[in-house]
Amino acid sequence: MAADAGFDGIAIGADCGRGDVAPLCAASLAVGLAVPVMSGALPDGSLGPGRRLPYLASLEDSDERRAAVALFESALDLAAPFGVRTLTVHLGELSLAADSTEVAYRFARRQIEEDEPGARVWAAAVGERRALSPLVLDACRYALDRIVPRAERRDVTLALEVARGPWSSPSPREALCLLDEYRDGPVGLVWDEARMQMLATLGLAPPQDRRAALAAGAVVWRANDAVGIEIGYLPGLGDPPAPNHGEPEPARADGVPVVVTGRPESTAAEVAAARARVASRVP
Repeated sequence: MAADAGFDGIAIGADCGRGDVAPLCAASLAVGLAVPVMSGALPDGSLGPGRRLPYLASLEDSDERRAAVALFESALDLAAPFGVRTLTVHLGELSLAADSTEVAYRFARRQIEEDEPGARVWAAAVGERRALSPLVLDACRYALDRIVPRAERRDVTLALEVARGPWSSPSPREALCLLDEYRDGPVGLVWDEARMQMLATLGLAPPQDRRAALAAGAVVWRANDAVGIEIGYLPGLGDPPAPNHGEPEPARADGVPVVVTGRPESTAAEVAAARARVASRVP
């Protein structure tokens, strides 16, 4: 489908099992598709309900962090034979007193705005997350201190995923802090249009100068849309982005791969239309 739609390659996401990587890459290369980007954490197979991969930046569990580092190393081993040069890195999720499902429920009913029933819950989540920032940064540094040298030895670039809300790490501010601290290593960011759109919907959009810095530090550019606070829709199938009031759009550096992302049920026609849509606005 990717080849028929006119793409130059594929990116392997975190839902792909490790056993599927080799045949998927071989099939892609056979039809002329490169594989420049892969997730830095892949499961053995389909994860059952309630199961997840270990987090590199787990705040409390050192065993989990070590398991995540081992999982990252196995992804490096998988990537090397197929010439994958960039691994995306999800550092982790956080447990807050305010549950994300409750906030999503309140958001769907427009109850997180001021004076609404969910406003206090939302304010508590944002406040707790900000208070945890020093611990989050320390956990992220622990992870990067261990995976950056491994990536460097294999000449692989790391693309850090930026949080999509209070329950993820690192936040946009924290991501820029890490980018500065590890500027001598092969570390960049993922610029995710839908995540920026989602943060704006929640009132957490980074200021313009920070947005520009995040885009400038991106080594992967993910093109997708949000619907409310749900992300991962093909470009053109989500909500229109908020107006930028004359502010310049973030600029993509030359050579940064653009990954068009959608949902598993996306049709071939929708995928082709999304590729054309992105190609028309991305030089």
